[in-house]
Formats: sequence, C-alpha cells, structure tokens
Amino acid sequence: MQNLHGSRYEHLQREQVLLRMSVFLLLGIGAGEVIAGLYFGSIALVADGVHSFADSVVSVLVLAGIIISRRRPDSAFSHGYARAENLFGLLAATFMIVLGGVVLYESYLAALDPAPIRNAALAIAIAVLAGSSSLALAMAKLRLAKKSGSLALKVDAYNSIKDGLASFVVVAGVALSSLGLLYFDAVAGIAISVMIIAVGYVSIKESSIVLMDGCLCPGLMDRISSLALGVEGVLGVRDLRLRKVGRSIAGQAKIRIDGSITVEEAHQIVETIKKRIISEFGDISDIVLEIEPSKEARSRD
Repeated sequence: MQNLHGSRYEHLQREQVLLRMSVFLLLGIGAGEVIAGLYFGSIALVADGVHSFADSVVSVLVLAGIIISRRRPDSAFSHGYARAENLFGLLAATFMIVLGGVVLYESYLAALDPAPIRNAALAIAIAVLAGSSSLALAMAKLRLAKKSGSLALKVDAYNSIKDGLASFVVVAGVALSSLGLLYFDAVAGIAISVMIIAVGYVSIKESSIVLMDGCLCPGLMDRISSLALGVEGVLGVRDLRLRKVGRSIAGQAKIRIDGSITVEEAHQIVETIKKRIISEFGDISDIVLEIEPSKEARSRD
C-alpha cells in the first residue's frame, strides 16, 4: 500500500512539471502564430494562435485542480478534495467550448471577405512546427494520464491533440488559399472551431459522469463479486456500488455471512475481502462492506 501511495505521489509530481512546461510552450506557440498570422494575413493562423493561448489557460486550470486535489481532508471536506481535479477538468472543457464558438464566429466573418495570404510558405512552416510540438506534448500527457488515471490530465491531453491537429488544418487551409482558393483559410478556421467544440463536449461528458457519482468500469462489478464469493465464509454479495472519486474508485456492498459465527470471525472475513479487492484492483482505494447475518450455512467440499 505504501508503494501505491508513493507511486501516486510521483505521478502527481510529474503531472505538475509537465503541465507547467505545457503552459509556457503553449504561450510561445500562441504568440508566434498570432504575430505571424497578423503579419501574413491568415485568419486561420491567428485563430490557431489564440487557440493556443486559450489552451494554456486550460492547462493552468487542470494544474490548479491537481494541486487542490492533494489537500488533506478537513472539517468542511471530510472526504478530501479528490474531485477538485474533475471539477477543474469540467471548467476547462467548458472554456474550450466557449472558445470554439468565438473562433467559429470570427472565421465566418473572414469567409465573407477572404483576402490573399502573404508569404504562405513561411506561414505553413510555422503551423507545422506548432502542430508537431503540440502533438508531442499530447503524447507525453496521455502516457502519464494512463499511468496515473488522471481524468483532468487526459482532458488536457485531448486538448493538446486537438491543438496539434488544428495546426495541420491551418497548413491545408493556407496551402489551398495560396493556390487561389482564398476562402479556404477561413474554412480552416471553421474546421478548427468545430474540433474545439467536439473535444470540449466529450470532455464535459466524461467529467460530468464522475461528478455525478458514475463509474464507467464494465465488468469490474462482476469481478469484484466473484472475488468476494471466493472468500471462505461468504454466502452472498448484493447491492454492490462503485463510483469514481478523483482518479480512484470507491465502493460499497452488502456481504451475507453465516449468522452463527462470532463478531471477530465476521470482521476477519470483511478484512480479507477488502485486502483482496484493493490488492487485485489497483484503481479501488476504498470499499465499505456491510455484514448481513444469515441462518443459512454454505457447505464446502
């Protein structure tokens, strides 16, 4: 158990370092794209730059959620602050959707009056560099999110993937615009906004499920029930419930045992079940078991 807590602490430390790097990288990308977009006359490049600036805000929100989630339980929040991470992930996703709406509107206005792009080759090179940097950052976030189970970091990783793909949409838009199809620069901006809104919707859905005590863990309940039934003295398992709390899972269930055994024996059965469940399923941090005495006795060979 100590190794498990140590591993989680190490993941939290790595996440904070990665998110801080993400903020500065996105600010640099955003500044470069906005300046280049204004100079070259590309609304798609400007939109992608503003998008990168906004992504840095998303990373700050996710970082804040991770830091707050590490606070110890107190009198006001006796169960701890684990869900702060999901709450800030929800705020970040909402911000993404609002941003997508703004980019969509600006791109629509640009489509009504398209203009030629100056030095399209350099604009394309800047977009390729921005996209490659964002995708590399996204892969690093996804790898760490998979190890740590952080939904907020996963949201931020998806955001970085969307940012990288958006930059390559800019490449296509600028390239087509340089060939005389001027409105494709604005079309690229519209495509970017749709991507932003779509990713934001998926992220809001995932965060909302956790905040509503949901747990998308198919098959886990059956496996836990089977494990509990395999413990000597257990006659049945019912009302098993699981919910996500931050990046871990908490559960509760009613365990039916022989009513003729002593309290100490019943306690030992419950502790055995808990230890086996937490040992077998690393994502489960706690499970509350209620004893139901039964007059029936299960025969064993």
